[in-house]
Amino acid sequence: MRISVALQGLALALGLVLCAAAPARADFLRAETEHFVIQGEVSRGDITEYARKVERFHEMLEMFLPPENDDFAAPKLWIYLAANNATMRQIWPGVSENVAGFYSRNDGRIYAVVDLSNEDNDTTLFHEYAHHYMFQYHNKAYPGWFVEGFAEYFAPSDLRMGRIRYGLLRAGRLYALAPPNPWVPMETLLSERPDLSSAQQASAYYAQAWLLTHYMLGDPTRRTQFIRYLIAVQNGEESLSAFQTQTGQTPEQLQRQLRAYLGGTVPGFTLTQALPVAEVTVTALPPGTEDAIWLDLRSMRALGDDKDALLQRVHAMAARHPGERLPTVTLAKYLIKTDLPAEAITTLEPVIAADPADAEALWLMASAEMDVADETEDAAARTALMRQALRRLGAAYEADPFDFRIYMAMSRNRQGAPGYPSDNDLTIAESAYRLAPQLGSTAMRAAQVLMAKEKYLEAVQVLSPLANNPHDGGDLTSVRDLLAQARERAGLEPLSTEAPPAVEETEPAD
Repeated sequence: MRISVALQGLALALGLVLCAAAPARADFLRAETEHFVIQGEVSRGDITEYARKVERFHEMLEMFLPPENDDFAAPKLWIYLAANNATMRQIWPGVSENVAGFYSRNDGRIYAVVDLSNEDNDTTLFHEYAHHYMFQYHNKAYPGWFVEGFAEYFAPSDLRMGRIRYGLLRAGRLYALAPPNPWVPMETLLSERPDLSSAQQASAYYAQAWLLTHYMLGDPTRRTQFIRYLIAVQNGEESLSAFQTQTGQTPEQLQRQLRAYLGGTVPGFTLTQALPVAEVTVTALPPGTEDAIWLDLRSMRALGDDKDALLQRVHAMAARHPGERLPTVTLAKYLIKTDLPAEAITTLEPVIAADPADAEALWLMASAEMDVADETEDAAARTALMRQALRRLGAAYEADPFDFRIYMAMSRNRQGAPGYPSDNDLTIAESAYRLAPQLGSTAMRAAQVLMAKEKYLEAVQVLSPLANNPHDGGDLTSVRDLLAQARERAGLEPLSTEAPPAVEETEPAD
């Protein structure tokens, strides 16, 4: 008896020791700040510090490039913390092993993913967020090289609490500029649509864009010239001629100056102004999040030959978590994406019944109803479905007026209706664009409505920032073609509509 009791006590003691020694399993957590929503399977302390770090980066960008409209509350950027590259492949099956993260912008969502196991994950996120910030808060027709140079300038920032450093060097960019590696001709760099036909040229372009940005911002006289140059480009002057006019340097002279600058001591800078400590709200996410979260993001990308297998996986995942919101909503997204909108409607009904103010579910339901309407031959039935969808979108707007997808769906609902586009249609299209100016779809829709209302100069202002984007290449051909039409009708000089080549998604860029 005593031995039995002793063994029981030993077993209990060993159990307590083993439990104490085992690392605590991290839950899926959500951290929310003023500008970000961050989700990941990490500790509460880690996600809090991560949230404060990215908020410090946002605050630093605000100091250098203040938002144009102080009263504009932009949508928060969602950031997903992936444990490793294998996790990222669940979202993007073809992602390279050396990619430390990526930023995705499409009609379904705008978000970023970082690989916490990759030591370059901060640099990659900062590069991407600098792009996001520029478009979201200071959406101007910047020359393409500065779009990249701005991101590269701030990407390697050191944001440790109490010591903020920026304008730091990146070994890879220095290597791209070192002999015997060739430079992109300065005429090419400064042109609005550089032709980069090889990976080596693209690498040099990034490096030179960083170096020229560093050079222009590193001296008060050059900074003044730089500001005048940017204003000239925004006013429609060709980039190369504007640079020569404002700086007095030919491309050959500029290249010599940059080589000399690089050969000296390229300084990094320390921010002397203290940045506020961000308020962070952390909440635990439901058990089904681990199963659903990466499949949800996978639905935002094109489905290939694996779409049937993916749909089966999502069905099984939702069945494992009956009644949970994210698994159910994720299933509805796949049903819509695989042309099964009627099933999506049935799937979403209990979600909306549980929460009639679920903006995303309402948007999805309305999208599915419009898909069904598009396939309906009965005119009365089609009209009823479109009206029902519009009512749902009105409820979605009331629940979340910062979701650009709701405005885009409203605009889709109204196209072809009598009196389209009305003044209200213009407001809807402009609202979608203001909330997501990074997207070609929002810019195109807003510009098309503006041109239908004969507001050609406003259309030029909407299209120009996106048309100068060095990313997307040929994907922006329609944007540049419409810009040419708007400029002509506004009485402005024509610009070249040739698109630059697309920058590969494996680069630390869009």
